[in-house]
Amino acid sequence: MLCNLSRAIPLGMVGLLLLLPQGEARASCFPEGAVQQCSSGACLGTQVCDTYWSACEFSGASTQSCSVCGRSGTVTCDSNGDLISGTCSAYGPEVCNNCDDDGDGSVDEGLTDGACDPQGNGCTGTKTCVAGAWVCVIPSNRQLTCGSQCGGTAYRQCNPDGSAGPCTRVTASAEACNGCDDDRDGVVDNIPGQGPDTLVTSCVGPNGPCAGSTRRCAGGSWSTLCTAPAEQCNGMDDDCDGQFDEDGVCRSDSLSCQCQPWTCAQLGLNCGSVPDGCGGTLNCGSCPAGQTCGGAGTPNVCGLGDGCIPTPMSTACAGKNCGTAVDGCGGSYSCGTCTGYNSCGGGGTPNMCGCTPMAQAAACTGRNCGTVSNGCGGTYSCGTCTSPQSCGGGGTANVCGCTPLTQAVACSGKNCGTVSNGCGGTYSCGTCTSPQSCGGGGTANVCGCTPVSQAVACSGKNCGTVSNGCGGTYSCGGACTGYYDSCGGGGTPNVCGCTPMSKAQACGERQCAFAATGCGGNVSCGTCPSGTVCKAGMCDGDIESSRGPEETSGPYSR
Repeated sequence: MLCNLSRAIPLGMVGLLLLLPQGEARASCFPEGAVQQCSSGACLGTQVCDTYWSACEFSGASTQSCSVCGRSGTVTCDSNGDLISGTCSAYGPEVCNNCDDDGDGSVDEGLTDGACDPQGNGCTGTKTCVAGAWVCVIPSNRQLTCGSQCGGTAYRQCNPDGSAGPCTRVTASAEACNGCDDDRDGVVDNIPGQGPDTLVTSCVGPNGPCAGSTRRCAGGSWSTLCTAPAEQCNGMDDDCDGQFDEDGVCRSDSLSCQCQPWTCAQLGLNCGSVPDGCGGTLNCGSCPAGQTCGGAGTPNVCGLGDGCIPTPMSTACAGKNCGTAVDGCGGSYSCGTCTGYNSCGGGGTPNMCGCTPMAQAAACTGRNCGTVSNGCGGTYSCGTCTSPQSCGGGGTANVCGCTPLTQAVACSGKNCGTVSNGCGGTYSCGTCTSPQSCGGGGTANVCGCTPVSQAVACSGKNCGTVSNGCGGTYSCGGACTGYYDSCGGGGTPNVCGCTPMSKAQACGERQCAFAATGCGGNVSCGTCPSGTVCKAGMCDGDIESSRGPEETSGPYSR
């Protein structure tokens, strides 16, 4: 096939029009052996005068201007004298300016400037150029170690801004009041699904844990502030003050009280004050005119007489160590007070300190886990919970439960895959788009992609750009150095090479002489029959017609 490129070659006064195959530029060249400049459009080259019509060997230079990141240059030409789209001599090494300096399709790639630690806490990264500015890029897997406060191996996750998160257990366990994220839900010292410092437990009084009471975890330790119910007549230290059924709460609750107070009628008394047998005092009234309390000799009984001789305290309190004892004349003595778990008559004997423990069934009523007080300094175990439930996990002390995380909390900091709700269920945090995959960047449940290194991506390649597997590219080399080579020209992508034309392609309509194959070689297009000569690749029988009247030298000289 012929192209539109033509050269007029003057030979004396005669001009011959030479039509060339596509990709070749030839012009008159004289004298033989001389070197001269030549061009095709904007592409520049040199021509060695080995014949009258010598090919222009293009150097790659051109006069076509271009610019890269504010720098001026020229477009590169190929060996055929065609401008190579996308090339420019102004391309150079990448610098941090938010511009593609090296022409590989990526901006500011691979530019680093040593280590950095923005918060000064050990969360180190690499100073990296991002969008024309130097920033500290901290790897998503950077972690700091924690001490022994978590009761097991724990770490602090480094955040992108260089700050460090809370100490987090490597292996999830029940949340404890220790300033750590034990159950790995992203929050410290919390009831699952709630905010930080919401963990609660029973208060511990002088007699042990107090059922129904609560205290909160604050700053990694249990608060001293206790919230407890009012005291009830139940043989327990409800208000967690170390006393049982105090302040007379049992006086009107004979059905539930362990000690049943006497009445004046039961005792056969009608005056003065007497013990009620449960640490309290009965007022049995006063005597009518003319009688005195104990006047007839019977204590606390009205009678005639001149007076009453009080019973000595040692006699009145004999065999007693608490409550009050009467003096027989309307008065009374205090026989002592009880301490600890004991109450007056609590063991079943009036005016004697004692304590009757609650049965385990009663102490654990409405509870199914943890320990509770027996009311007398001992404890009962009400059972254990099975995972994912924990004792008090639903917000009620001594009751197994679990409060699931909300999806927002469970998926916080995550954007793909499934995560636990903390109570046996799961949530979907989303899906990733290619080339990213869930966890592909090294962080579980976070979309990411780990690019292949340039060495791996460019293995076996020496030119052009290749993908890094994550949407970016690498340059595997500059322009091919071989004069006739081009990137992929040999049929292998990203490898410099040249595929020569076949004889039919190179010769076209030529009948004789040699034609360039496009890769630095030549191919013979044939020889002319006897009696003809080869002129411009065509056999001609009239040799005289090709000579000018003034030619005296050259291949057709007379």
